Amino acid sequence: MVFGLGAVGTMAAWSDTATATTGMFTTNSVNIQMELNGDRPTHQFTTLKQINLGRGNTTAGMLAVKNTGSDTFNYVVATATADDGTATYGGASASILAQNLFVTVRDGGTVSGSGPTATCTGGTVLGTADKALALGNAPLLPTSANLTVNATQNLCVQVKVNPNAPKEARMSSVSVRFNFTATKA
Repeated sequence: MVFGLGAVGTMAAWSDTATATTGMFTTNSVNIQMELNGDRPTHQFTTLKQINLGRGNTTAGMLAVKNTGSDTFNYVVATATADDGTATYGGASASILAQNLFVTVRDGGTVSGSGPTATCTGGTVLGTADKALALGNAPLLPTSANLTVNATQNLCVQVKVNPNAPKEARMSSVSVRFNFTATKA
């Protein structure tokens, strides 16, 4: 089973007429900063990028969301999942692989383990635990708590392959972007 996962921190302004895809931006008084290991504006989330994850395997990584603006904001997170080179034989299907990848996001959690056994432990689950992906765009975290000025929320993101994934998920590869949209609280 081939599994590729990347994340791109994209931000959207609080008005519907201005958007940005940089790592840090301001529009009026909303300013969300995505930074991981000093990497901005795009982070490849290499800790989540795994190849040959088997049934039941997991991968996890940390992502810090920081409010560097002058007003409190909240944000939502959506995923953009795409076929990333699925084989054309043996019934391989990126769609089936995506449906058998389960994402859990924890506030304040930490990564435990490494490689195909890395998991998020501790903290509080945000949204739905083990939310299945699907090709295309879909909400992941439909709402967040208010993030006050200069506050940072440390998110642990875990992806797990369904232990009962069908054989059509083999020889498949998907890429996943995590898109953050902030709005003034």
